[in-house]
Amino acid sequence: MRIGDFMFSNHKGEFKYLKKQPVRIGLLTLLLLAMCAGVFMIGYINKGDVKNVFTIIAVLGLLPVAKLIVSFIMYMRAEKYSCSVELKNEIETIADNKDFCLGYDFYLTSYKVNFPLLSVFVYDGSILCLSGDGKMDAKECREHIEKYLANNSINGFKVYILENKEKYFDRLKSVASDYVKSEADLSAYALIKSISL
Repeated sequence: MRIGDFMFSNHKGEFKYLKKQPVRIGLLTLLLLAMCAGVFMIGYINKGDVKNVFTIIAVLGLLPVAKLIVSFIMYMRAEKYSCSVELKNEIETIADNKDFCLGYDFYLTSYKVNFPLLSVFVYDGSILCLSGDGKMDAKECREHIEKYLANNSINGFKVYILENKEKYFDRLKSVASDYVKSEADLSAYALIKSISL
């Protein structure tokens, strides 16, 4: 795999998203930090003093670096909830390369608690989520998703949070043969991606 493929080919909902994001964010943070240090050093070497415009530019450049560090920490915490290769292969076998609203590695955040979801499948008025943490409060996660659906005027969806992968597989199998993606499914799936880390 080329470095460019690793750095730029993965998006929310794609397999290994939570594994790749800490590396991406970490490298970007180091790059911006080095740039800020470079700008500071240019000013210091040219002026012989830290009281110059280069110092101001370097300090202002640290603001996005601080934001990236927070993102890096969040992704490092979420990385352990990434979908396993075995689980992904089982899901893909059932999906049989159909064009589903199906994704992996979602990590929803709220003020009080976070909700790791290994996989999400949206179909015909249902949002089916496979929990990545046995301690997660499924009811609270469902209410969190329903709140965002209502706030975005996406109506008519029922949210199911499953902890048992066999139940998740059974539901996938039951709709795999006659599944047709709708605009409503796409909207609900896009919302799940947008509220995920």
